[in-house]
Amino acid sequence: MRDVRGLGLMIGIELADPCGELVGQGLDAGILINVTRDNVVRLLPPLTLSDAEADAVVDGVVRLIEGNSA
Repeated sequence: MRDVRGLGLMIGIELADPCGELVGQGLDAGILINVTRDNVVRLLPPLTLSDAEADAVVDGVVRLIEGNSA
């Protein structure tokens, strides 16, 4: 991971390597993400996001990224 940045609930996680395959892996895991610039995972959760949902998304995205780096 190179950088994490955000504005409001919009969060970008810049990775060192291309990560486009995470979109499909995320869908399989029930997590909707977008990858921009070939190596930035973008999260755009709804404004009604609960704390429990946020925790679940963070856990899921961490698993995706860690699984991708192995």
